[in-house]
Amino acid sequence: MLDDIALFIKLCEAKSIKLCAELTRIHSSTISKRISELESRLGERLLIRTSKRFELTDFGNHIYMGCKHIPSFVDSIINTFGSNVPHKGSCGTINVALASVISYKLICPYLNKFLQSYPNIKLNLNFYPSLRTWLSPDMDIVLSISRIKDEDLDNRFLRHECVKLYCNSEYAMRHDLPKSVDELSQHNLIGAVNPDYRPLDYVKLRHKNTNEEFVLDLSNNQLNINNNFHIVQVGLNADYIFGAYESLVKDELSNGTFLPVLPDWYASELDYYLVFKKKVSQEVQLFIDFICDCMRNASFR
Repeated sequence: MLDDIALFIKLCEAKSIKLCAELTRIHSSTISKRISELESRLGERLLIRTSKRFELTDFGNHIYMGCKHIPSFVDSIINTFGSNVPHKGSCGTINVALASVISYKLICPYLNKFLQSYPNIKLNLNFYPSLRTWLSPDMDIVLSISRIKDEDLDNRFLRHECVKLYCNSEYAMRHDLPKSVDELSQHNLIGAVNPDYRPLDYVKLRHKNTNEEFVLDLSNNQLNINNNFHIVQVGLNADYIFGAYESLVKDELSNGTFLPVLPDWYASELDYYLVFKKKVSQEVQLFIDFICDCMRNASFR
C-alpha cells in the first residue's frame, strides 16, 4: 500500500496522469489501475476523473495532505545517514542555472549549510528570471519552469507554484478586504508589465477548486511593475493589493506582515523541474538532493 500511496502523492503533485506517467515511467493505464486498487483498499474515492484531468475528493485531499511529507521523511533519513558517511571528502565544481524567484526564499537561505557540509565542492550559481532551455554543455543542473526535452537529460518535477493576491497588514486594517473577485475593482492593485514594456490591461484569475475564470480590468491602473522581487518590496509599504508567488512571501505570511486576499483565486501558475544529465558525478548528485530537499521542505500549496 505504501508504494501506491507514494504513487498517489506523485500524481497529486504532477496534476496529470500523463505527466505522472512521464515522471515515474509507469504507463498511464497502470497508474489508473493502481489508484483504483488503492481506493478499493481504503474504501473511499480519492479522485473524480474527467476525460482530460482529475480533481481530488475531500477524502483524497485529506490523504494527500496527511501523507505528502512521507517521501521527504524517508529521503531525509537516507540522506542524513549518507551525509555522515562517505561524501565528506567529495570535491569538484558544479555549474548551476537557477530560476531566481523560486530560489530566492527556498534555496538561497540554505546554501551555506551545503557549503559547510561539503567544503571541497565549488558552486558556480547563475540566476535567471525564467529558464526553459539547457544553456550550455558545461552546465550540470538547471532549475527550469518547463521540461527540457533531450534524450541525455532527466527532468524531475519539483514544485507547482501560483501567483496569488496579498496585501500588507496595515492595508487590511484600513480597508475592508474584498470578499469576492467583483469587489477587486474597488481596491488599488499593482499590475504587471509585459516584456515589451507595456502594462497588462487585463489579468485572468482562476478559482483553484471550480476552475471558474474572472477577467480583472487593470486598464486604469496607477502602478504596474515587471519584477516579482520589487512588487513584494513595494507591497510591504504601499497601500495596494498585489500578486506574488507563494514562495516569495512565505516568511511575511508566517509572521503576519502580509495577508492573503481571496486565497482561492490565482493569477498564474508554473511547474518547476530540476533538469540534469542522466549520468552525474557524486558531487552533482549531492547538490541535486540538496535542491530537492529545499523544495520539498517548503509548503507545497
